[in-house]
Formats: sequence, C-alpha cells, structure tokens
Amino acid sequence: MKRLSQVLLSIVLFLVFIPTIKAGSLSLSASSSASVNSAVKVRVNINNLAGRFRVTSSDNSVLAGSAEDFWESSQTVIFTAKKSGRATITVTPIDVADYDSGASYTSSRSVTINVSGGGGSSSTKSNNKTVDINKTYSSNNSLSSLSVEGYDLDPTFDKEKTEYKIELDSDVKSINVKASAEDENATVKGTGEVSVSEGMNNIKITVVAENGNEKVYTIIANVEDKNPIKVKIGKKKYTVVKNIDDLKVPDNYTKTTVKINDNEVPAFTNEITGYILVGLKDNKGNISLFIYNPSNGKFSKYQELSFDGVSIQYLKAKKIPKCYKKYIIKINDQNITVYKKNKKDTYALVYGMNLNNGDINWYSYDTKENTLQRYNIKDLDKLSILNNKYLITIIILSVSSLLLLFFMLILMLKIRNHKRS
Repeated sequence: MKRLSQVLLSIVLFLVFIPTIKAGSLSLSASSSASVNSAVKVRVNINNLAGRFRVTSSDNSVLAGSAEDFWESSQTVIFTAKKSGRATITVTPIDVADYDSGASYTSSRSVTINVSGGGGSSSTKSNNKTVDINKTYSSNNSLSSLSVEGYDLDPTFDKEKTEYKIELDSDVKSINVKASAEDENATVKGTGEVSVSEGMNNIKITVVAENGNEKVYTIIANVEDKNPIKVKIGKKKYTVVKNIDDLKVPDNYTKTTVKINDNEVPAFTNEITGYILVGLKDNKGNISLFIYNPSNGKFSKYQELSFDGVSIQYLKAKKIPKCYKKYIIKINDQNITVYKKNKKDTYALVYGMNLNNGDINWYSYDTKENTLQRYNIKDLDKLSILNNKYLITIIILSVSSLLLLFFMLILMLKIRNHKRS
C-alpha cells in the first residue's frame, strides 16, 4: 500500500508543472592571463536581464577596449593586450531591469587579467602608421578651457564639470564655441560656429583621449523665444519647433506648414498615411517628431522604423497575439513594444503601418540580424489553435491516467481486503 502511494505521488508530481521565477544574474568570464599583442575575449554572461550595459578596462594601456549597448542576452567583448601588466575588466549595469519582476538591477561584476610577454620595444603597422604596442597611451580626456565668444558660462568653467548654460537673445542664430584639450594628444570635437534656434539647444563638445576614452561636455544654450508655443503631452512639456532648419525631412514625407495657436509652423506630410508631423523640443533641447491632429489639437509620438526597403510607423497593437508576451526592446535606438514567445526568443512581432502603401500589418523582427519582414498573423492563429488542441489532448490523457490509477488503487484495496476476509 505504501509503495503504491509513493508511485502514485511521483506520477502526479510528474504530470503537474510548477513554474518558478529565476532571478536575474550577471557575471564575467575570461582567461586570467594573456600575452602582449593578443586579443582577449571577455564573456558578459547575462541571465534574465535586459538593458544598457557598459564594459570598461581599468587600464587601457594594458588592456584596451570598451563597449556599451542595450543587451538582453550574453555577449563577447574583445580587448587588446598592449603591454605587460594587470587590468580589471568591469561590466556596469546602466539602466538594467530583471525580465520577470521588472526590478532594477545595479550590481557590477569584474574580472582581473594579467598580461605578460613582449619584453623590449615592439611595434606593428596599421594603415602605413607605426604604432608602438608597448607605449602607455594617455587617458586624459579633460578640457583645459571652454568658452563661447561674447558670453559667460554658468557656472564658471571647471574641467570636472561637464554641463554649462548660457542665455541668448531671440535674434541669435549661431555662436562660436572654443575649447582646448588638457592633453596635447587628445582630440576635441564640436567646436567652432554652431547654429542655434529658439528654445533650448544642446551643444556637445567631445574630448577623445589618446587611448580612445571619451568625455562629453554640454553647453545648454537657451535662445529667448518671445512667443513660444507650449505643448503638454502627459506629464512632459514641449515647445513647438518653428525653424525648419532644425528638422530633418523623414523618408516618404514632404515639407508643408500647419497652424498651431494661430502660428504657421513647419511640418511634414505623407499622402499615404495622412499624417502631419511637427517637431517638438523638450526642456533639455532634444527635438523629436510628433503626429499632429489638427481636428483636436492632440499630439502622439512618431516612431519610424527603417530597414533595407522597408519603412514602417510603429503602432500600438489592439490585441496581443496568442502565446506571446509583451516586451520592450531597442530597435534603431528607440524603445519599442514587441511581442515574443519568451525573453530569449530572437524573433519578435512588431505592429505597424507600411509608409510606402499605408497597409497595417504585423512584422517579424530579427533581433540578431536587425531585419524586418511582413508576417502573416493568420498562420499564427492557426498555430495557436493547433497548440490548444494538443494541450487539451494532453490534459485529457493526464486526467484519464490519474483516474485509471485511482480505480486501480481502489481495486487493489478491495482485493487486499477480500484476501484478509
């Protein structure tokens, strides 16, 4: 009797699936040693996490390289061993969350690698330029000076501070940005004559150190707008862009104008979609295109996804496909809601309108190849129906098996009692 009960219990546990939620984890794996002038592979092991990760070396003169991107699966980052020494590779979560719980993940991980060999002077040639692989490259990416001709920065320049503000009159169209690197071997980008427009303008000055490390200084130039057109979308506030030179014409759209608050502002239109696009600037100076509806004065975010031969406007799906779950992933540097069977699936469904013909369809997005193609949702529905039939069949067979075992147990008990009597 006891043995039969154990067998019955084992079968029941086998037939019943108990789901478990695995917490996200992050780790690094690499060889503990390497030789000078070799490529060092560092594996970033990502489990049940998604977001932006940054991988850096503590000493680029020993191990040179870095990476920063949106990842949702394990990745390999290549570093170059330049000279003997020791360097620590660190992966830092920038904006990462657990896939299942949605909780923020902030724990960084490190691995230390010893580089040996290459004694004496050694060099290699690249693009006809001799590069000393044992040279110590400077990591200094600071400015020694930063100014805007005719204006005072707020606060006063300090190489450790990376953000400054200036106030400009409404008639100012450009400013002259001047900057010098603290290290003569560093490169400075973003200086010279810079165009500005009404409202906030983010001007980026990038300093690239000799070893490739970058630092970005930002000047927020606020050009007075005597008659700003304010817009509020949700909790965010925007200003309508009134200068066409600040906007880039999207593919399949033509320039036009539209009236907002009795002001003629630049816009773009598409005969196929019927959309009217207007530029809006946030309080940090970032400009984005929004779909404007003149009949009710409302705005909605315009998110175009362009691939080879295919351009679609992302739309919110009214119905989630069966057997699929909702995820948010990066596509062309945009946060897009997609639908996948599970978080590790490399294919995702995206809902959108084809900007070439106006058709609204589901599209299959390949996260590995970054490609998009039309998807027949009817095939998905047929597959879901077939899967449901299989599931019902499995349930019926499982219940039948349990009932059979139950009746066998009763029968054996009756036989046992009969023998005793």
